[in-house]
Amino acid sequence: MSMPIERHPDVIAFLDRVCAQVRAKELHPEIRREMLSHLEELTEERAARGDKSEEEALAEALLQMGDPVQVGKQLHTVHQPKPEWSVIALVAGMIVIGLVSLFAVRQSFDGQFDLGRKLTFGFAGVAAMVGLYFADYRKLLRYSWPLYILTVLLLFIVFHQDYVMNGAKQWLNVGPLKVNVYAVSPYLLIIGAAGILLQKKPASRTAKEKALAVAKEIFFLILLPAYFYTMSPAFGYLTVYGAGLAVLLFVLGRKRMLLSGGLGFALLLSYFLFYRPHSVYFWERLEGFVNPWAHANDSGYMTLRSLDAVRSGGMWGQGFGISSPKLPYFFSDFIYPYLVYSLGWVFGIAVAAVALLFIVRTVRMGVRLKDRYGKGLVVGLAAVLGVQLAWNLLMCVGLLPSLSMSLPVMNWNANTVVELAAVGLMLGAYRRKDMNKADSEAAWTAN
Repeated sequence: MSMPIERHPDVIAFLDRVCAQVRAKELHPEIRREMLSHLEELTEERAARGDKSEEEALAEALLQMGDPVQVGKQLHTVHQPKPEWSVIALVAGMIVIGLVSLFAVRQSFDGQFDLGRKLTFGFAGVAAMVGLYFADYRKLLRYSWPLYILTVLLLFIVFHQDYVMNGAKQWLNVGPLKVNVYAVSPYLLIIGAAGILLQKKPASRTAKEKALAVAKEIFFLILLPAYFYTMSPAFGYLTVYGAGLAVLLFVLGRKRMLLSGGLGFALLLSYFLFYRPHSVYFWERLEGFVNPWAHANDSGYMTLRSLDAVRSGGMWGQGFGISSPKLPYFFSDFIYPYLVYSLGWVFGIAVAAVALLFIVRTVRMGVRLKDRYGKGLVVGLAAVLGVQLAWNLLMCVGLLPSLSMSLPVMNWNANTVVELAAVGLMLGAYRRKDMNKADSEAAWTAN
């Protein structure tokens, strides 16, 4: 046989018929390489016997490979996308709850509510979620460090701006555009950290080089973000990012870094918490949580109003879109007690159940992934969303201190775009769980 096997017309036709049955086109090059390897082995084995020409050996090898249509169908069955329908259904339910919340709030304000702006954020988030659902999440791996550095740089810029809202520097203020960088930063930092932690290291390293590498990761992934979060102050988002990173480190088997970095983080946090000029807000909220009645006119005010609204909701609520004198400023972090007040305890229980199931199912979704990068992304982002969901619901019923912690996905605002994008990324990673043949860690070059 004068030509290479991969250029033989019969081989090309066989591989084309196999790949035609596999809808995941990104798998075609890998399938071709794998099938060619088998064909070469079978052909060489038959030609080595000496009783057949190379053409005859190749023809027998092709026959032994089987019917290309049936082979292709089997490969498609194995490697076809696997949607996680239970999580998709839960996300759809959360989006519906978000729409119900918007129209209820609009009606309670007698139409004096910027509904169009909120809907724009929500539907932009849905579009981002759908786009990332069908995208290959592994392409983000090479941008892990740039994404992480860019996010830290934005935190630095916001911190050094003069714009302050509610006693905190969290918003990027550029003309008419105002973005809460600290609210979206945990998502971006976790995506970056998931890739950074899987970066390949040279096999031959001294103990000193290993120690320096770990110290570098602890500084960039733990101490530097913690500094900005505490100085802002943004203790709520510090909690969210800390939980996401801790889960990520645990799942990726970086337990030593988790322990050593956790100790350094605890020391840094203790310093700032007891350095009162930067932590007055935190201590006020904590005092309002411990004894809200003693702080009914300041830090305990919203907790008492929230509890009163929940108690007054009754089984079926006071009516859709009814005004609530018991709960002013409910359209931000305290949308949940307003929904209970207007739609009742049954609806409130349903919202809490959807949130709980979403947390459980997304974590389970991540644990089932074989690709470590995909696993890290899903469990890390699930922790970020899960902490916010759980904290918001529990603080609204007086079981946790009141912090700036919105209800993700179900309370539409500018952050909803990033929240739904994160959901799309998680669902997309699971969708590809049987489409990725190799661990995406192989994409990292040696450090």
